[in-house]
Amino acid sequence: MRLIIARSNFFSYSETFIEEQINQLEPVDVLYEGWQPSRLKGGGYIYPIPFSILTVRGVLRRALPGLYQKIYTYYLQRFLHEQKIDAFLANYGPLGANIYEACAAEGIPYSVVFLGFDAAEKKTLDTYGSRYATYLPRAKAIICVAESMRANLEAIAGPLPNLHVIPCGVDVSRFTPGTPREGFNVISVARFAEKKGSLKSIQAFEILLQDFPEAQLRMVGDGPLWEEAKEYVSAHGLSGNIHFLGAMGQSDYLPLLQESNVFIQHSVLTPSGDSEGTPVAILEASACALAICSTRHAGIPDAVVEGKTGLLVDEHDVEGMASALKDFANDLEKTRLMGAAAREHMEEHYDVVKLSAKIKGLLV
Repeated sequence: MRLIIARSNFFSYSETFIEEQINQLEPVDVLYEGWQPSRLKGGGYIYPIPFSILTVRGVLRRALPGLYQKIYTYYLQRFLHEQKIDAFLANYGPLGANIYEACAAEGIPYSVVFLGFDAAEKKTLDTYGSRYATYLPRAKAIICVAESMRANLEAIAGPLPNLHVIPCGVDVSRFTPGTPREGFNVISVARFAEKKGSLKSIQAFEILLQDFPEAQLRMVGDGPLWEEAKEYVSAHGLSGNIHFLGAMGQSDYLPLLQESNVFIQHSVLTPSGDSEGTPVAILEASACALAICSTRHAGIPDAVVEGKTGLLVDEHDVEGMASALKDFANDLEKTRLMGAAAREHMEEHYDVVKLSAKIKGLLV
């Protein structure tokens, strides 16, 4: 199969699922750079000069968006024909809206993966909803990483028998259990964005410190709310217990996961409708045999078996999350057993090799 995979970014720390998808499916090339991706990971563009110049594309896209879409479709179709592509996999709904015409014109089956906001955020659905209604029923496969996305997409496009729920996966051969450090150690790996609820995690941990003043929280990631979170920690005198490590690659934060007891993430649905799919960091932590402390949000209740592999609370329930943390800290042996069960759950249901094989079987 000569497969093309498309994504909006060349690389993003928050898109490890797409990196695994590319590694497992081995496409002939990867298209990237925005919702109308034209740059090739292997080098070059689908465009000739002058359209290969970013500023030229930017001006044309802003001034004449309809014309630019036609130009994009023409050159994408030509590229697909020349490369004899026989399957196209697009990541994110808006990207799918821009590639389907070229695929349809060339008779190439296209599939689209929805990863979270693209099936829930109000602004995105308002902008792309009419195009979703057109292209979703015609796709070879629509893949959602959580069952919670189905209702929104079918409300736009009608029943979708081509919709498949396949969660994000984790490389269980790479993310393996380690030995926790002394004491009670909590870790977060997430962008500091509203839907990740990082400040709520901090506030829950702050309550925990009343009973467990030696507990430690390490936070991997950066993002728009990073400075606000750091200011809160400083103002509340928490700097000795909460540590901001910035954005890190998987190889760098893997040992940190293996040294921890509990993974924390207070995911929420934002007022704009932005939502998680299935947070990959929760899967990675589970594969490392950490107990999970999170919320009943999107695909998290599938990834975390409540009471067995972790503890979940309602969105915005900071007190409830603090209580869950205290339960973990009070009984480290029970916490260890939850982590071991989390590892087994990942091996059985979230192995990226098995899930990628499912995706591959849907593409042609």
